[in-house]
Amino acid sequence: MLLLLACTSPKEPADDTAPVDSVSDSGTDDTGTDLAPLETCGYTAMTDLDADPAVVEVNLTASMYAWDPGTGIPLEDGMAFNESVPGPVLEAKLGDTILVHFTNDTDMDTALHWHGLRVSPEMDGVMQMDDPVPPGGTFDYELPVVDTGTYWFHPHMDTSETIEAGLYAPIILHTTDEVAPDCDMPVVLDDVLLDEDTSQIAPPDTDMMQIMGRLGNVLMANGRSGRRVEWTAGQTSLLRFVNASNARYWDLYLEDHTFTIVATDGGFLAEPYTTDHLLVAPGERYAVIVEATGTPGETYRLMNRRYVLHEEDGHMIEYDPMGDGENPVMSFVYGDGTVEGSGWTQPTADVPTWGAAVENLGHHWLLEEDMAGGIVTIDGESWPDVPMVDVTAYTDTTFEVENASEMHHPFHIHGNRFQVVDVNGEFPEQGQGWKDTFDIPPRSTVTLVSALDNPGEWMFHCHILEHADDGMAGMMTVSAR
Repeated sequence: MLLLLACTSPKEPADDTAPVDSVSDSGTDDTGTDLAPLETCGYTAMTDLDADPAVVEVNLTASMYAWDPGTGIPLEDGMAFNESVPGPVLEAKLGDTILVHFTNDTDMDTALHWHGLRVSPEMDGVMQMDDPVPPGGTFDYELPVVDTGTYWFHPHMDTSETIEAGLYAPIILHTTDEVAPDCDMPVVLDDVLLDEDTSQIAPPDTDMMQIMGRLGNVLMANGRSGRRVEWTAGQTSLLRFVNASNARYWDLYLEDHTFTIVATDGGFLAEPYTTDHLLVAPGERYAVIVEATGTPGETYRLMNRRYVLHEEDGHMIEYDPMGDGENPVMSFVYGDGTVEGSGWTQPTADVPTWGAAVENLGHHWLLEEDMAGGIVTIDGESWPDVPMVDVTAYTDTTFEVENASEMHHPFHIHGNRFQVVDVNGEFPEQGQGWKDTFDIPPRSTVTLVSALDNPGEWMFHCHILEHADDGMAGMMTVSAR
């Protein structure tokens, strides 16, 4: 079963190697710099091997792969899913079953994590770390689709290294009443740190980079810098932002356009809201509607503003190789003419029912850091010594995450979905929806509520990948007593 959207070309997917199709030669800009090829707005989903409309069956291979981040020089130590960065879109609808026949053709052991999906613990990639898929090995993942929204998958071993190398891909899970806009397009955000002498991936070789997380010197949308996408005035586009960066927070705006936020991590919102910029923490997802109100023949850039992760006594202490200003991420190029767009009808939203904390407190996490020692901890310890959290399934439960450090930490909890009900004593009025990844600002406490309706043993960790690899992670048992 292949779900074809109105915004994509009605054709058989010839391969799984590109999120969008090239429609023209690149040309040059006003300074004579070569431009990336102009692409259609949309995506190509992985080929479904099963004729059953309720089953999506795909082949997925992770391999060493030299890919070009837009510099013209392939990354010799790169990796990819199905020889594409990001990997091809895994697409299904509510109620489907996804079967993934996975082959590991890399030179490292691995296990895949389906970020945000409520799957069984055996399929989550964490338990599998004790018995990983070896080089040349295979494993079959079975994933029930019980939620809708935009998700992604990536390895959960040597994570900071393998994601930096290119092993990540988006997941799109549709509602049953979803009507496609003129364009539905994942925009997977990433930055890669290249060595200035070799133009190859550079290691995080300084103590500061390890404690701050690796910030890249090339910004990419869907696996390359300088990407250009063709739009037509009047059309409606659904852009699904996924932050696959090791550590970078993206503060985005689109020149002369407005974002209407229609979905967060776990699906559509009951009440969309508009904004002129959007902050996306590592691991987070947001879906936004953009009405193409630009002028035919003009180009509008998606820009990223510097976002400071660590500030001490009012001074920035981390170095960003992209500088302290704004940088282009990708461009939307208006063709000639206009169209009458499809508009947008918000699908039925399965939104949280809480508006405040509940009496049952499951746990209060404490996030800390020791800059001098290069140590990050949860509840005073580092993995695997972080104390186990034990809570009861099918019980509305409050969790508090206190960040006692001077740095932002994106906190990700596996296996269950949550609502943010309080940030430093204030209820966040906008964007009420399901979440699995949360920005915890410095010296702040964020309060969450969950029904804990997926029992099992689940990991929680900071999604600055260097922090997770350094031990800012623990386990929670959700017991069905």
